[in-house]
Amino acid sequence: MKRRTVPLLLALFLCVVFRAGADSRDVTSVIGMELKSAMDAFGFPQSMFSFRGTDESRDDVVFYYPDHMYLFWYKDRVWQVRWDRRSTTGFRGLTAGMSRQEAEAVVKERPLVESGDSLYFDLVTGSFPVRVRLVFAGSSLTDIYVYRSDF
Repeated sequence: MKRRTVPLLLALFLCVVFRAGADSRDVTSVIGMELKSAMDAFGFPQSMFSFRGTDESRDDVVFYYPDHMYLFWYKDRVWQVRWDRRSTTGFRGLTAGMSRQEAEAVVKERPLVESGDSLYFDLVTGSFPVRVRLVFAGSSLTDIYVYRSDF
């Protein structure tokens, strides 16, 4: 076996073993993860890019994984996780493509706060406040964001 093949096979193995699926782990434990822990859990991202927020001073580094999961970094910790409309994994029973009515039925936390095209709800966690944003296009769930709400 050629020397270049071994790292490729190892990377493929890590992607399969540590597939970044939301339902396979409690995503609230991902919020606040340091780089080494995230790499141990999810392996190398498929790509990495910067993302400018609404404020010019607010640039994030984002890791993108093949199952359409994104880890947003602030300094050296994950502060937000996102799944886009292409994701086939889910978060607490929520999956892209669900109707708004189905999503509301799945969410046990209350209150659900509506703002524009989104529904928000808070999760009870021990370390810091965590909020979930469900984004809809029409009545179809397109994006799921889980993030520290104290940022």
